[in-house]
Amino acid sequence: MDLLELNQFPSVAANSIASLVTRELLGRSLYALIFVQGGTFTKAHITDLRIGMSNKDFVEGITGTQLQSLNTRAGQSDTTNYLVHYFGDPTARTIRGQHAGDLDMSIYDAPLEIEVAIGAATSPTMQCWALVGPPKLQMNIGYNDLDALTVRAMIRSVLQPSAAVTRKSFEIGLGSEAGARIRSLNFFHTNLTSVEFKKRSESLHDDVPIALNNFVQTENARAPQSGLYVLDRIVDGNQGEAQSTVDANGNPLPFQVNVTTSAADTIKTFADVHTLLNLI
Repeated sequence: MDLLELNQFPSVAANSIASLVTRELLGRSLYALIFVQGGTFTKAHITDLRIGMSNKDFVEGITGTQLQSLNTRAGQSDTTNYLVHYFGDPTARTIRGQHAGDLDMSIYDAPLEIEVAIGAATSPTMQCWALVGPPKLQMNIGYNDLDALTVRAMIRSVLQPSAAVTRKSFEIGLGSEAGARIRSLNFFHTNLTSVEFKKRSESLHDDVPIALNNFVQTENARAPQSGLYVLDRIVDGNQGEAQSTVDANGNPLPFQVNVTTSAADTIKTFADVHTLLNLI
């Protein structure tokens, strides 16, 4: 892969939003964006990261701390002054799976939009670098036209039980009902104790408590993080086990997400999906 330095953000300042709109990566496949921070600017000062294109958001409403928690849990490093958002998946079992979520900008011919909300850092600096490869169809790893269009997105929802609840159902955003593949559901919480996930009446994740969920993750070389519950459909790195949101005939499948909490909570949830840009 190539490692390219993007144009500088026009402005990087405390208590402001640093924005970059760029066409530098057209014709390439984007695997990851690396944010290099300077001054006293740390991940904790990023209060909102947005990456999008054509009025669609691949990720938005996530903090720097939350994004690092997801990366650390997946087994990636936590290095001072560096924050990474992956479109691909470095933990995938195959090269084909590794690049399945890459953003192919030889097909999506539009500017990439990056916005970073910065809190009370002192003299912050920031530069963004891109890990890129050739267009997916030129990788010679068996992708078809639909694979080339597929991209990773993080769909945000907020669950807010007002008191302790037991197996209470909440709606989770998954993008358009036209179809996506659920890689994981990621719950940032304070009082969550277990999660249940059903397709029709079939249990896929059977009211699993935190301790057991963490054990299964650890057995698969993941690193569970405090305050983060990950319902992982691809815990073993097999991208083919991601859950389709439609049946064999293309009809939307009914899903149910039930949570149990020990008290009231505000649970920021990110559905990590493989989808198409127009379905986000």
